This record gives sequence, structure tokens and C-alpha cells, in this order.
Amino acid sequence: MPDEPPRVRRRIDYLKHVGEGAARERGGAAVDSGVPTADPRFPGWVRKGEYLYRRRLEFPGRAVDLWDPLFSPEADSADHLVFYDTETTGLSGGAGSLIFLFGAAWCKGHDLRFEQLFLSDFPGEPEFLQAVQELLRPFSAWVSYNGKTFDSHLLRSRFLMNGMTMEPGPQVDLLHHARRLWRSITGDCSLKAIERAVLGVTREMDVAGEDIPLVWLQFLRTGAPGILPAVFEHNLMDITSVARLYGIIGSLLRGDLSETPVDEKALGGWLLDRSPDSGAAVLAEAFRKGDLGAGAALSLHHKRRGEWDRAVEIWETLLSESRSIFAAVELAKHLEHRARDLRRALDMVETIAAWGLPLGARDRQEIRRRRERLQRKLARGGQPE
Repeated sequence: MPDEPPRVRRRIDYLKHVGEGAARERGGAAVDSGVPTADPRFPGWVRKGEYLYRRRLEFPGRAVDLWDPLFSPEADSADHLVFYDTETTGLSGGAGSLIFLFGAAWCKGHDLRFEQLFLSDFPGEPEFLQAVQELLRPFSAWVSYNGKTFDSHLLRSRFLMNGMTMEPGPQVDLLHHARRLWRSITGDCSLKAIERAVLGVTREMDVAGEDIPLVWLQFLRTGAPGILPAVFEHNLMDITSVARLYGIIGSLLRGDLSETPVDEKALGGWLLDRSPDSGAAVLAEAFRKGDLGAGAALSLHHKRRGEWDRAVEIWETLLSESRSIFAAVELAKHLEHRARDLRRALDMVETIAAWGLPLGARDRQEIRRRRERLQRKLARGGQPE
């Protein structure tokens, strides 16, 4: 990179407080063994090859619980999960992108263990990938944030380009679950946005993702680490956040909504598929607090189970508290097909028309056809068509 702008110089100042010091602040302690590198550029790292460095840390008491197998059957113990992330020379994931930093964390009893592998130059890539493979081998499920779409594909490509083979284990990509549970709250579901809204973490002097490739290439050109330690810290934060997020989602799936903001309608809908009673309870609480969408979802759950009194009660509540076209149509269906009260069903359809609300083409067609069918039935004295 050219002369560092003020923003980068501020980051360089910040480096005085990262590395081992930052690990201690996060409750971590170095646990590596081997011959420490004499290279003063990488304090706290162990040299494992000509171009390969390793750092290991342990975070006491930071282990997370395994999700219920109903939601994630990939592993039968939390110790079999690996939380991982990569830092690369390009964000596009093309053939020219190379992984120069691989980080992983896993649970060991009550503790969270962490390992980083750093590639200091291109010729060391085969050795680096071999170390990555050895690190991942014991684990049966990979947990990431966008790793299923990006990191795992790049890993597979780099292994193939080096004449090696590597197939990812079953993957749990938390980005997809974050979008489900928090998109309506955060809008932006980047890891940093989820950290702020869900984990209560704000990164003060983090390296921007688009700057990371340039940091490593600058290191290759000059041999000076520059702000590489901040990249190491960035990777550490990413992975510990993924582990924390996995634990929080697990708590939500167990019904603990006490401390985490969440889209309860989305959570309840997810739970309905696998634990109907838990899902219905979450939706009912959300509806009680005013989430009309949760009420609609809950009513359809009761309808599928033939719990008509409960479904009708929700539709009537939705109708009284808001001009819910959904509730009016569902009540019209119920009155026509189950209660056999054609006159009230037609009145319900006419009520929708009287509201004068803007309707989509499908809703207009649905209401028109229902009105015409009910009018024909009433004209024949309620006889079926």
C-alpha cells in the first residue's frame, strides 16, 4: 500500500494493544507448544514451517451447548463442532484468491480453544493447507458465517489447485439463520451488524474486510507486518462471535427469549416445523405483545391441527384490531365451508370490499370469485354447486 492514511495510522497505534494483550482482555491465554519463533514480527506465534506460523489460545468457560438434534443433527457433541473463518487475498473467491489465514475454534469441556494458521508467502501454501486439513480432521460439523457459500468453496478450490483433496463436513451456516431471526430487526445481516444488535459488541478499530487483502500483499512486498496483527485480531473476533452466536441461537431454540432481541414470528415459525408446542408458545407470546403477523402464523397452525375455535378467535381478534384482509378471508372460508353460514360469509366478503383498501391482483380475483360463488349458492338456497 502507499503511505498509510490517518485511518490506517490510527490502526497501527491500536496494534500496541492487540495480539496477546487483546487475547488476555478477552479472557484468553496462550496454550501453544513448540519452538517459539525468533521472528519479532510475530510475538505469540510458533513457527511450524518455513512459511507457516501457528497461534493457539484458550478461553476458559466459553464453550457453547450443542443445538437440539431436531435443528442440527450434524454432530452428537459440542466437542465435534468447529467454528471457522478465513482471510483471503480477494473477496470474489475466484481462482486467483488465496487463503493466507485460517482460524478455528472448538469446545473442549467447558472451554473454547482457538487456533490460527498463518501463511507468510506463496510457496508455503501446500504446507499451510496440510495444516488446515489436520486441524479440521477431528470435527464432524463445520460452523461458519457465510462459509457454506464462500469459505468452504475457496478451501476446496485451493486444495484442488495444489493436487490435494478436501471435502467439507456437514455445514451449519449461521448467516442463513441470522437472516431468518434478525433481518427484520437489523436489516443488514453482516456479522458486524449482528454483533452490535445481538451480541452487544462494537468493534472500535477493526480492519475493514476490503483492506485485508492489501495488508497481506503489503507484508509480502515489505516484510514488515504493518497492521497484520489487527487482521489476526479481526479473524479471532469473527470466530469467537460465530461461536457466541451459535450458543445464542441454541438458547432461543430452547425457548430462552429473556435477553436476546429476536423476530419472534420467525423464531416461532422455525420451531413449529420441529417442536410445534414450543413454536406455538413463542407465536402466542409475540401475538400477545402486538405482532399481528405472529397471530396470523399461529392461526394457520391451529387451522392445520383442526383447532378451529382457537383459529377463529385469532381471526376475530385480528379483524377487530386491524383491517386484516387475511383474517377476513380466513373467516369467510370458515363460515362458508365449516359453519355453513353463507350469509355471514358473504357479509365478510362485502366487508372487505367496503374497506376500500388497495388490493393486489390475486386478492381482487380471490374476493370476486368468492363473492360470486356465495351469491350463486344463496340464490339456490344454499345448495352446493
